[in-house]
Amino acid sequence: MLDLNTVFYTSISVTVLMSFLNFLTWRANKSIPGTLLYVFYPVVIFVALSCFFILKSLPSGVSLGSGICTSMLFIASLLQAYALCKFLDFKHISFNIFIAVTTWLIIAFWWFLYGDVNLHNRILIVDLHRIIEALFLSYLFIKIGLNTYPNGSYIYLCNSALLLAVFSLRAFLLFDVNSNEITQNLFFSLPIFMAGILSPMLIATGIAVLCNERRALHLKNMTEKAQKDSELRGLFLSTMSHEIRTPLNGILGSAQLVMNQSNDPRDKPYCEAIINSAESLNLLIDKVLDYASLDQSTGPLYEEDIELKPWLENLCLLLSPLAEQKNIKFELNFNLPDQACYYCDQQKIRQVLINLVGNAIKFTDRGKIKIQVDLIGSTALEHSLRFAVEDTGPGIENDEIEYLTEPYVQSSAGKIKGGTGLGLAISSRILDKLKSQLNISSELGKGSIFSFDITLGLGELSLVEQRHQSSEYLTGLNILLVEDLPLNQKIAIEFMAMDEHKVKLADNGQSAIDMMQKHQFDLVLLDMNLPDFNGPEVLKKLKLLKHKNQRTPILAFTASLSPDEIKEYLSLGIKDIVGKPIKLEKLRQALLNSQNTQAPSLVTELTPVLYDETAAKTLENSFTEDELSSIYNEFVLSARSKLNRCQELLNTDTEQSIKIIHRQASTALQLGFNLYGMALKKVERKLLDKKPTETEFEHISELWQESLVGYLAYVKGSL
Repeated sequence: MLDLNTVFYTSISVTVLMSFLNFLTWRANKSIPGTLLYVFYPVVIFVALSCFFILKSLPSGVSLGSGICTSMLFIASLLQAYALCKFLDFKHISFNIFIAVTTWLIIAFWWFLYGDVNLHNRILIVDLHRIIEALFLSYLFIKIGLNTYPNGSYIYLCNSALLLAVFSLRAFLLFDVNSNEITQNLFFSLPIFMAGILSPMLIATGIAVLCNERRALHLKNMTEKAQKDSELRGLFLSTMSHEIRTPLNGILGSAQLVMNQSNDPRDKPYCEAIINSAESLNLLIDKVLDYASLDQSTGPLYEEDIELKPWLENLCLLLSPLAEQKNIKFELNFNLPDQACYYCDQQKIRQVLINLVGNAIKFTDRGKIKIQVDLIGSTALEHSLRFAVEDTGPGIENDEIEYLTEPYVQSSAGKIKGGTGLGLAISSRILDKLKSQLNISSELGKGSIFSFDITLGLGELSLVEQRHQSSEYLTGLNILLVEDLPLNQKIAIEFMAMDEHKVKLADNGQSAIDMMQKHQFDLVLLDMNLPDFNGPEVLKKLKLLKHKNQRTPILAFTASLSPDEIKEYLSLGIKDIVGKPIKLEKLRQALLNSQNTQAPSLVTELTPVLYDETAAKTLENSFTEDELSSIYNEFVLSARSKLNRCQELLNTDTEQSIKIIHRQASTALQLGFNLYGMALKKVERKLLDKKPTETEFEHISELWQESLVGYLAYVKGSL
């Protein structure tokens, strides 16, 4: 037999502890329904036990204390059931039935206390209530709780099973026991121990576990929602970018047409403003997509072995023409062994460096830009490197530096120069993925340093594809590229950077002449139709001037390959001809031929088709998908209007008409519209020879329509 006084006092202590634990649970989970009600559950039990303890010492107080205590315990069970229903969002008639049965049992208990006095019946009523409560809570957690909160549900089900067992046993085993001996029986005191000590401990533990599971489930739902929102945002941005670019390219094409067609000089600044604004918006779309794509890329880093110095030199070859156009010195200071090889995600590091150097070129108007690479720490398997991009730009205010890596934030100089305010934000987030961070130091009037420290695993030279001088193509030449079309500029620079050629860029004939007077080149790639002079005129002017490239091979860069033109080019000293559209293998062969006595290679290898699908695949190496889509959209949208404009100019400004046709033909051939481009070149040749072309334009217009159908069929098939 258990001592009832000991059980009573222990029960009070456990109830006080349960009150404290439930209060702490509520403080940590105030937003969860039902937790506040659970704080009052042990309080009501404590008040019930206290009333019994106080009243039992009074005359006839045992019966009154017993009635009040039992009623309050029944009310506490209703409070617990209601709190759990709120927590589990359970709305069912079974709870109303439980309330009604509990109310009826309270009334019955008082009846058998003061009316038909019967101790057996009062104990049976308490047992029945405990059994009904256990059955209701078991139903509640089996129906709802187990699926969502399994751990907490198991604790409550365990508690309900224990209560159901002990109170069912007491109801049956004490039925025939004499009233005077009931309180001395073990089966009377054991359920009291279970209900007053063990059950409160299980309940306090159960509600705490339920709240933890609720928080974990909420966090999981929020994470899934955030991931879904991120995917939807990425999909929305990607879709909208394509939808915005189509009318934007239409605006660009229309503005360029108006500027070319109008004879009123007052229209030019307005058209230029439209074009600049549209191009800025295009750049903003690209940067927003880049920034949004960082949320999507949750996969592992794509790491591979690279030999760092040649990799950086290749990157510099790609960026140096942009710096040289602004007469800015560009250099690489590599303070590591030449054969240093590392294991890293080279694409992400490349994107960061391109962003940082691009910013430096934009903000630096004089002086120099330097990429500095230093070793700052090492272990047996890893090196810590510091990459720094230094410029001599205007500098940045100290109070602006800490905000520069936030999206859409610009420095004072940035607001003047323009831009999206996303370049540094993108770089910073990429470095976060690489477990590094962007450091910025600056001094007004002297320049800025953007750096990051990164730990890279040592690579194995045996895994690196070693560079070599191939007998099939040359590497490392100093080349002057003279080309006015941005599309051809980018493709040619990308191709030549692949073979480590150092490229300087001129976009008109006079710039080319000036550069050839200042610099010695191994090779000159000369476009035969420039905005100010054509190729033959440039060559004739060079013969009359002193310059440093008297013996330098000059290659004609042209799509005009008629026999008369080829004869003229060769007579002027052209070493070889690089036909347009630009193909990597053709370019490599021409560069190789230029350095020996081999005869010129004049085969253009153009397939006479409406649309050449290989053209887009060639351009994929030089442009992103969005850039390539923008180039094609702009050309397709403006092609017919430019053709009509050429017809209108035939009688009033033939020279301007020839220029438009030349640019259209070069772009058409580069983009794969072979028959259309070849037809335009034929018309250009006739106009230069002053032959009639009235019947040609109708044929070209029909040819363009057929070419467009072929291109759209290719696009539809690739979706």
